[in-house]
Amino acid sequence: MRSELINEIFSVETEAEQIVHDAQVKGRELVSRAQREGTKALHEATEKAYEQRDATIAKAQEKSEARIIEAEKNLWETEAQKVDLDACADSIAKKLVDLLCSTKIGELAE
Repeated sequence: MRSELINEIFSVETEAEQIVHDAQVKGRELVSRAQREGTKALHEATEKAYEQRDATIAKAQEKSEARIIEAEKNLWETEAQKVDLDACADSIAKKLVDLLCSTKIGELAE
């Protein structure tokens, strides 16, 4: 009877060791799977962040290019207006010189 009891204890102990071993293996598998899933999720989040960053940069560059084009357009318009004003001032100056040259100084004073 003692040997049966001892055999049963060993059997239970062996079964308990197997349960502990299986739990350790399963625990490692769960940790490993969680690490893989976490790494995958981190990689996906990083890729999404990079894509958003690139899209934001591209949008900012487009806006910047549009502002540069608008500024250049305004600059050309301003330069064209300045040329028109310079031409107008030259024309007025020439007419004034012609007028002064064609009259006597005394006539203007009257």
